[in-house]
Amino acid sequence: MLCTAIMFLLGATTLFAQNGGGGGQQRMQAMRTYLKDSVNLSDAMVDSVMAIQMQYRPQMRDISMDQNASDADKQTKMQSLRTEMETKYKAAGLTDAQIQQMHEHEDRMRAQMRNRSGGGSGQ
Repeated sequence: MLCTAIMFLLGATTLFAQNGGGGGQQRMQAMRTYLKDSVNLSDAMVDSVMAIQMQYRPQMRDISMDQNASDADKQTKMQSLRTEMETKYKAAGLTDAQIQQMHEHEDRMRAQMRNRSGGGSGQ
C-alpha cells in the first residue's frame, strides 16, 4: 500500500512537472518574444530583464502568498520591489518608456489572470 502511494505521488509529480513546467516555459518564451518584438529590446537586454524578473519572482510570490499581511501592506511591498526592479532595468539600459510599456503589459496579464480565476483581489 505504501509503495502504491509512493508510485502515485511520483507519477503525479512527474506529470505536474511536464505540464506545469511546460506552461512555465511557454510563458517565459512568450515574455521573451514580447520583450524583443513589442518593447524592441536587444537579446542582451531581454536576458537582463528575464534575469531581474527571476531574481525578484520568489520575493513577489512570498508577498502575494502572505496571509498575515493586509492588501495594503502587500501593495506597498510590491511597489517597493517594483521600484528596485526599475532601478536595475535602467542600469541594464532600458528607457523609462520601455519600462512603462513592460508595466502596462504586466498589468494587462494580471487582469487577465484575475478574470480567469474568478476575479480575486490581486495587485
